[in-house]
Amino acid sequence: MTNIKVFSDFACPFCYIGFSIANKLIQETPDINIEWLPYELDPDLSLEGVYLTNHIPQEQIDMSYRRIERLGSEYGLIYNSKIKKFNTHRLHKAALYAHEEGKYYEFAKEAFKTIFEYGKNVGEPIIINEIGLVAGLNIVEMNNCIDNGSFDEKMKEAKYLASVYEIDSVPTFIVNDKKKVALLKDYEKFKKDLLE
Repeated sequence: MTNIKVFSDFACPFCYIGFSIANKLIQETPDINIEWLPYELDPDLSLEGVYLTNHIPQEQIDMSYRRIERLGSEYGLIYNSKIKKFNTHRLHKAALYAHEEGKYYEFAKEAFKTIFEYGKNVGEPIIINEIGLVAGLNIVEMNNCIDNGSFDEKMKEAKYLASVYEIDSVPTFIVNDKKKVALLKDYEKFKKDLLE
């Protein structure tokens, strides 16, 4: 059994590709166990979100998205929304709930689509509820668990592990607690980097 930890943030367009790689990998290779770890690229971001151009020149954004869309095209990913980034703190906690309910993949896929295809603000609880409903979650229970602090410890633990593994970009894949693979590339090449 190959154990892979994946540090990922829903706000990261590259993580949408990382999620698609992992999804394909577990469908092809049954003896792989993937553990998703929340990583907040910008934990202090306001709930309204901010425009990317506040921090990054437009040319650089355009250049990055050319690469992102090329890599994402292998998985049919759509990037309509390329102008804002959103706070993902509560969304990560909702994803931890989805994991406990055995619906992480359904939830995560819809979360990425909500951000990059629909351009909705996932900092807003109502949008997170919409994602949860699509994934088939009990929204009342999900919100109760988030609000009573059920996932605070897991968030802290993920932050601690990110420092242990010296995570400085996402997505980062840690294979069997030893090998770190972070640079995204075409699926077959990335798979080779992970499993060889």
